[in-house]
Amino acid sequence: MTPIHFKHRLPTADFTCSHQQIADHSNDGLIVLSATLEPLLINQIARQYLGEAELPNDIFKRLLIYTQKRKHIQFNLKEWVQSNTPIIQNAPIQTELLWMKTEQQKSLIPVIFQLSNINSSSRQTINTLLLIQDQSSKIEAEAKVCLMKTSDAGQFITDSLGLITEPNPAFIQHTHLSALKLKKMTYIDWLKAQVVFKVPFDLVMESLLKIGNWSGEIQLTVPQKKAMPAILTLSMLTDENRNIEHFVGVIQDLSEIHDAHHKIEQLAYYDSLTGLANRTLLHNHLEQLLIKYQQKPCYSALILLDLDNFKIINDTLGYPVGDELLILVAQKLQCLAHSNDVVIRMEGDEFALLYQDISQDTSEALTQALGLAYKIQDALDDRYTLENRSLHCSASVGVYLFSKPPQEGYSDELIRYANMAMHEAKKLGGNQVYLFEDRLCNLAKQRLEMLQALNHSELDDEFQLYFQAQINAQGQIVSAETLLRWFHPTLGLVPPNEFIPVAEEGRQIIKIGLWVMHKAFIQAKVWHKKHKKLRVAINISPIQFHEQSFIELVIGLIKFTQVNPNYITLELTEGVLIRNTTLALQKIQHLVSLGFHISIDDFGTGYSSLSYLQKLPIHELKIDRSFIQHIPDNQDDVAIVNTILKLAENKQLTIVAEGVETERQANFLRQQSDSLLIQGYFFSKPVPAEQFEQQFLNPPEAYPENKQTNTLSSQAPISLTTH
Repeated sequence: MTPIHFKHRLPTADFTCSHQQIADHSNDGLIVLSATLEPLLINQIARQYLGEAELPNDIFKRLLIYTQKRKHIQFNLKEWVQSNTPIIQNAPIQTELLWMKTEQQKSLIPVIFQLSNINSSSRQTINTLLLIQDQSSKIEAEAKVCLMKTSDAGQFITDSLGLITEPNPAFIQHTHLSALKLKKMTYIDWLKAQVVFKVPFDLVMESLLKIGNWSGEIQLTVPQKKAMPAILTLSMLTDENRNIEHFVGVIQDLSEIHDAHHKIEQLAYYDSLTGLANRTLLHNHLEQLLIKYQQKPCYSALILLDLDNFKIINDTLGYPVGDELLILVAQKLQCLAHSNDVVIRMEGDEFALLYQDISQDTSEALTQALGLAYKIQDALDDRYTLENRSLHCSASVGVYLFSKPPQEGYSDELIRYANMAMHEAKKLGGNQVYLFEDRLCNLAKQRLEMLQALNHSELDDEFQLYFQAQINAQGQIVSAETLLRWFHPTLGLVPPNEFIPVAEEGRQIIKIGLWVMHKAFIQAKVWHKKHKKLRVAINISPIQFHEQSFIELVIGLIKFTQVNPNYITLELTEGVLIRNTTLALQKIQHLVSLGFHISIDDFGTGYSSLSYLQKLPIHELKIDRSFIQHIPDNQDDVAIVNTILKLAENKQLTIVAEGVETERQANFLRQQSDSLLIQGYFFSKPVPAEQFEQQFLNPPEAYPENKQTNTLSSQAPISLTTH
């Protein structure tokens, strides 16, 4: 440091150059004052505090001192020195913590002033030593000690030999070792006793000794305690000659982070209701399997299942009961799964089981996969106790066996194929197992083409109404059922049993059904002028019936066409009552009040037919063709037909037998009831309105009882409500 020359000359009698040199080596500021408080000696540290090369006689004006750091209340140093100088004896006097501002330091620094007596060599005068002690390092050290004690991170410091000397409270808590016991251990002893590294221990020590630090994730193991995930940081402190002075360790608990990650993982990959894996995790497992099978081929099976009629349970008994059933199903699936299998809840009442690494042999893998699928079907076909109720439930099961990625894609395609198989099982009536076949892909492609064609179809150009006669026992025509035909420009004639389900799924049936009613109403009005008693029956799709605006649209059509509803029969399937029974009954009652007759189509194939019959304001029952085609040879079908006839007679309902194709069937039915209406190929195929009118309404007299005007066909007619 460059020497500072003072304009004011210091007395040199007692303070030589050697005294100045000694004072300059002090880490504290030193100022020797005469009895009149004039500076006799000022060391370099004090000069820095004073801040000027040329000092005024009154050094106290150069020292800006405050009693508090935040509130700048100035401290009068000169007055303090004057008041304490006469009483200084043996023990020095010092101030409380003060704050000083210097030109070198923009911020205030903490200081303590201390006064002591200094006798001159002649012992004739007594000088005063003013010591200025910077407390910054001390306060910082105390803060670090306080921080270490209050830190949540476990910390320790060792001596040069590695013995733990200062473990903080958090470290003691994490290790469950007392401070006394820790201080008898080296950090190596502790590492070997409680730390499980995810890398070799030699690499940890090599990094610490060569680089000076190591950090990584560990498991902290404490006897009779759950292992704690943590981040451990080790540091080696050395002097300028690379001599080890300390080792420092910091351990941060990752338990909360791991718990949070686990919760996030649960939300991302697991179903909250059942605890099963979800669709996302299934995708991950499938992708990993397909990657593995590229190197080592093997067969796995994806078994997809959907509960039969679950929606009825949900809608009738409420979601809590439905959820309880889903939990019971999940538990059954977990019991059936092998240790390597993954059970998944896809969504709603749809579940999956990934049967992994079955076999490399195709036949063996197929046998085992189907065996498990049938076990699942059998186990789920059961009665379940739900809120003191005993309910039966079953499942439709689809199976897809795979060993390599399908050509079209990866995990999405696997799920799609299993889903196709499951839907085929459901089409068979449910409670079935169906193995995927390649033809299902072609069917799906055709359905997509049909859906696109329906979306762009011109109703008046492509659709046409056909009519099939309903004849009484006397051979007279009583009514005509309206049937729909689709003539597509490229697909050709598309059968209703193919396009109606597609139209219902895509909801195009709402537009098509409205078009059918409009055209049928107009035709009924035209025919009513020629044949006063002729009725026209129109099939109503359940999708169309459940539209909120259905009744309003029907009323609008009545006003627009001016048709008389008393000569219109609306045919509904029993299925319309399954969804929101109360609202469905209200709609039927409204239709009856408008004048329509209501017929229940496909009677005997729906749900709880007899119980619904008590509530419905209906006029007609149609015996499903499945009960007609084997009479009179099949006694079971004969019994069913007779039961329906007696039921209709008791309730004074009209009865229609559809699908009558032979004279034997017609004669048998006439023998059972003379009020029965017969519909089928025995009398006529469905024909366009012009041909129907020519055949049956010109003249409108009786139709010959035993005359057969058309060639019989084994294929039954198909109406709007797919047969």
